[in-house]
Amino acid sequence: MTTAVLPRVVLVDDTADLRQLLRIALGRVGFDVVGEAGDGAAGIEVAREQEPDLVVLDLSMPVMDGLEALPHIRAACPRAAIVVLSGFGANQMTERALARGADGYIQKGAPLSEVVDRLGEALARRGSATAASANAPAHRAEDRAEDRGDGAEAGRDATSPPADIAELAPVALLEVADEAELPLRWANTAAHRLLGAALAPGSPVGQASAELAAFLRGHRVDADTAVDLDLGELRVQATLRRGSSGALLVYLDPTAADAAALRRAIATTAHEIRGPVSVICGAAETLEHPGDLDAEAVTDLTGAMARQARILDGITTDLLTTAQAQHGTLRLELADVRPADLAAAVLAGGYDAALTVSDERTVRADPRRLEQVLTNLLTNAVKYGRPPVEVRVRPAGDRVAIDVVDHGDGVAEGFRDRLFQEFARADGAPATGTGLGLHVVRSIAEAHGGTASYAPGAGGGSVFTVELPAV
Repeated sequence: MTTAVLPRVVLVDDTADLRQLLRIALGRVGFDVVGEAGDGAAGIEVAREQEPDLVVLDLSMPVMDGLEALPHIRAACPRAAIVVLSGFGANQMTERALARGADGYIQKGAPLSEVVDRLGEALARRGSATAASANAPAHRAEDRAEDRGDGAEAGRDATSPPADIAELAPVALLEVADEAELPLRWANTAAHRLLGAALAPGSPVGQASAELAAFLRGHRVDADTAVDLDLGELRVQATLRRGSSGALLVYLDPTAADAAALRRAIATTAHEIRGPVSVICGAAETLEHPGDLDAEAVTDLTGAMARQARILDGITTDLLTTAQAQHGTLRLELADVRPADLAAAVLAGGYDAALTVSDERTVRADPRRLEQVLTNLLTNAVKYGRPPVEVRVRPAGDRVAIDVVDHGDGVAEGFRDRLFQEFARADGAPATGTGLGLHVVRSIAEAHGGTASYAPGAGGGSVFTVELPAV
């Protein structure tokens, strides 16, 4: 009598509770989970070693995200079905995942039974599918440029707007010749208000804004391009377009950047919430029909629900703290707190970090808020840094300093001045977290009469420091 060979599965997700839940659910219906990983880089190695039939892959992970890992996993396991299970909206990410080699996309939050069914369907499709693929032809820049002409605009008065941008007059508009010096052809009133009186027809745009000139030199495009751009202390959304004359048309909207940042923040927060909700709902669904679960598995699932509920509580607490700080209603329940003791208690909650104490003084602080500060800094170090992570409590004159040190890549110099802003995210950074953690840290520190700061580590990595007045 031969033993049936079970389909082999590798799970790649940075949430251990979700991996455990999937392991139980897949095991119940005849799958064999042969490997797990908590980031994309480790997932590639596990997939290469195990040669599974099915890979379940998250997108937003530390070290290497799922989109970056996907083609490497596909190369390592050409016959495997790879299904992305992510909190990002399906409309937003499905095409990108499929283009990089995925066989399917499931959005976190679906019922666990549905997730398992769809994984089985993806495996069946992969087993019977032919190895055919088709790529849509790319549009060439020269094809897009064929219809350009300058006859219609020839002889236009330099003080009159080009016809193809007049309808967008409420935002700042500029028409710039696509030449080495970027001479200005025309600017509307809003542009003059935004950039100052230095805008004169024929003058280089760089005289009014070196930032804008640098942006234009780096973005010669034939299709519309929109990016967020810093003009001194002002952040705007800049949109570039080719006019009918071949000139560059520049739209500068200071309100659009705020709106776009808010939309991104809402989408990212929704992603962060979906993960814990998926675990809680899936665990509840599993416990509703415990079947062959032993007592240890039941305990593990209830523990997972509690952990994920605490993560949800942390997200909502950060959102509420941000709103209270903005409206000046952040309440502090002050007491004498010894930062060294509080740090030891937080680390005992499950963080893999060393504690070094050289200052035993107390501070006058709200212990719950100070715990929120330290938790946010440690979470940040785990997500964006690399071990070893260390917490140092040390003297800083008449203040007690708390350092959280990691050994990752550090913070890009161009992003450091925005590091503590709400919803701030470095260009190219993985979309994890709400973008509020460091903003909350600074808001709470300043509410206590203290400071929050960043410095690059002596040997690389990051050092985030909170200083509070000592008692």
